Amino acid sequence: MSIGLLILLAIAAFFDYADLINDAEPSISRIKKLRTVGDMAEAVGTTDDLFLVVLDEEYNILASNFPHAGNIRSYPVYFRKVEDSIYMAVTYRVDLPSGERVYLQAFFDVTRRLGKLTVLAVAGLLIFAVSLAVIYYRGHLVTRKTFGVIDEMISKASIISSQNLNLRLNVSDASDELLEFALTFNRMMDRIEKAYEKQNQFVSDASHELRTPITVIQGYAGMLERWGKDDREILEESITAIKKEAANMQDLVDKLLFIARNDQDTLVLVNEYFSMSDMMEELVKETKMLNTGHEIKSFVTPGIAIYGDPARIKQALRVFADNALKFTPTEGTVTFRLEREDGYAVAVVEDTGIGIPEKDLPRIFDRFYRVDTARGRNSGGHGLGLSIARIIILRHGGRIKVASREGEGTRFSVYLPLGDVPESSQQRD
Repeated sequence: MSIGLLILLAIAAFFDYADLINDAEPSISRIKKLRTVGDMAEAVGTTDDLFLVVLDEEYNILASNFPHAGNIRSYPVYFRKVEDSIYMAVTYRVDLPSGERVYLQAFFDVTRRLGKLTVLAVAGLLIFAVSLAVIYYRGHLVTRKTFGVIDEMISKASIISSQNLNLRLNVSDASDELLEFALTFNRMMDRIEKAYEKQNQFVSDASHELRTPITVIQGYAGMLERWGKDDREILEESITAIKKEAANMQDLVDKLLFIARNDQDTLVLVNEYFSMSDMMEELVKETKMLNTGHEIKSFVTPGIAIYGDPARIKQALRVFADNALKFTPTEGTVTFRLEREDGYAVAVVEDTGIGIPEKDLPRIFDRFYRVDTARGRNSGGHGLGLSIARIIILRHGGRIKVASREGEGTRFSVYLPLGDVPESSQQRD
């Protein structure tokens, strides 16, 4: 608005100037057409609608009807203040036929016009100053509001610790530009808090799992100290129990190390191109050798090969097979399948066991989660097997599907990409 007023002021000044010149143009043109200095001097003397001064080449006054003609200047346009009036002088050059050069200066009283322009200029400056103040004030408020979210984030980030991970930014006052930033920060804090709680739960569960075998070992060690030296039966019972719990602890520690390496992204897979069909046949054969009394069926499509770590993939499938045997009555059936489907090798382990309750299905891959805690401990599990199997399959770019119905059985389907064989692997082969 202020710039617009300044432009209007300049336009008004230009049109005022043009109006003055246009009004004086007939008289000035008439005098400029005269052929001698005498004629020009006579014409100036008889002109009463315009103040004129005739000057020679040295700007000496030759003729004038302007009562305040002193202090003539040689500028094309200039202003003079005479008492309470302001005059604008405009100089015209006139070349006479005799070769003589003179100058004709016209003086215009512009007092009122300059007064109006001055008022407009002052108004423009006032409006500009007010606008600038409003812009600064509003800009300051907007800036404070906009960056208030950042200030709050800095303040809260500086005091965040494990004791107050529930701190969040207030998004109600955030501007549109920083709303997404505040929401992103809050979502980040949600993930950190969730990960921290998960880590705490992991440590707590691991400690709880280790406490049981340690307690058992301590108990039997006490029995050995008191009666083991003299009682052969207590000695043998204690040794057997201690060996069993030590093996249980070793198994738990190995599983915890596996999960820790995966969390730290240091888990190494020894990948190679291998026959998935042969590996499934081995798994079926080993399962039958356990002689658990279950009916074992297998439907393995030959010639299916993938690129991956065969030992780890077999470890994952063994988890599903062990669970199928563990939670299926001896008269039940465990079925193994391997087939191709849409670019994937699909390995299926299906049983006719007790099944998994629908409410527990979303959490069966959580660490230390057991569908039935007492049943899990009695069967020797830690609740880590499915978590490890999931890690292995995901690290191979695969996925797992679970279908189960309580009292009817469970089916785990593992999808592993067939893909292309890496060039390095082809060269080794």
